Amino acid sequence: MHFRIRDGVTLDLLPTKQFKTIGMKVDFVAPLTATAITARALLAQVLETSTAAYPTQTALARQLSRLYGASFGISVVKLGTKHVIRLTCSVVDEQYLDQFADQTPLFEQGMALLKAVLFEPLLPNGQFDPATFTQQRQNLLTAIKSLDDDKQYLANRRLQELLFTGQPAQAMSALGDTTTLGELSAADVLGTYHDMLANDAIHVAVVGDVTEDRVQAALATWPLTDRTVTDDSPYYRWEQRDQVQSGDDLAPVVQAKLNLAYRLPVYRDDADFVPAVVFNAAFGGSPLSLLFTNVREKASLAYYASSSYNPFTGTMGVQSGIQAENQEQVIAIIGEQLAALQHGELSTDLLAEVKASLLNARLAGLDSPQRKLVGLLNSELTHLTEPLEVWQKKLAAVTVADVQRVAQQVTLQATYCLHGGDQDAE
Repeated sequence: MHFRIRDGVTLDLLPTKQFKTIGMKVDFVAPLTATAITARALLAQVLETSTAAYPTQTALARQLSRLYGASFGISVVKLGTKHVIRLTCSVVDEQYLDQFADQTPLFEQGMALLKAVLFEPLLPNGQFDPATFTQQRQNLLTAIKSLDDDKQYLANRRLQELLFTGQPAQAMSALGDTTTLGELSAADVLGTYHDMLANDAIHVAVVGDVTEDRVQAALATWPLTDRTVTDDSPYYRWEQRDQVQSGDDLAPVVQAKLNLAYRLPVYRDDADFVPAVVFNAAFGGSPLSLLFTNVREKASLAYYASSSYNPFTGTMGVQSGIQAENQEQVIAIIGEQLAALQHGELSTDLLAEVKASLLNARLAGLDSPQRKLVGLLNSELTHLTEPLEVWQKKLAAVTVADVQRVAQQVTLQATYCLHGGDQDAE
């Protein structure tokens, strides 16, 4: 059930008795720009930890405990050409509680919590609380730096910088960068907050055993305003480069991290989208894949090797852990697996197994309220809603020739290897 609440504000409601919880999600969606990413990430941290009603994390934790162990969080997400600040809250459906004495049902209390966080932040003297702001800026700085302690993440970020040279918003982490963070003032972030409330597209989603009237009544108390939202494409489209970009760095790792980036110009709204999903699963996106079987198992050239496909940026990445001296050999054998699919060398048995694993994963996702909520934003941004039965038919119809056609569109664009050092520090 899809509703327009105001101009630029929508509600998706999935009424179901499948779950014993009620999940709520509010997405604030803005164009992805390098200048705004860091400020929006810091804003998310500040909002999550300082509300007028719950000025400290301890106060918020107590309220969540009073709500029978409700969960709450704010995160940031990059999605193609969009940046998303996402608030989530999940409460128990009180009909499943043996004792529930509150006058107000938990869903309404959860929506009231989201309202308080969004519209009633801690603003002494009209500014974010200085101590809270300083602490959260330091926490975000620590979080950004700690990401680089994950050497696979670091290798992938450096790969993205090679792939998207000149496009810092696409290369940057959703948390932003430390240089910009150090320059941000509380006034800057307050401006970002007011801009978000006034201009971002807002997508509210609820899943659980609640009626439209209850959701609409809860939202009616929120001070939401009309906003002008340009319905531009969420897809980041880019041109193939003539030369492969390559880079490497030394780091104290025992296991080298070799990452490869490919252009795969098939987007979520393309007719070949489902074949592209199957291609990725057959290439390296599942334990049945050629990378797992031939690079990791048979050739024993990698501790792990897998691929991932992003239908919002038209990219595919390969992540592998190797011995540094085998780098050229690994790149060659990975290239051989791609070439095999480009030549149509995919057994019908493997194709059937890959399709079965994708179907199982999709069906398993139906048991996750969070997966359902996240899927609703994708549908909203892409204007694509596809019933499970339709997707199943498309999946069943994918042939070896379809996978081959997608594979032939794939081109290697960048390679990056993080290697060297003899310390046991991964």
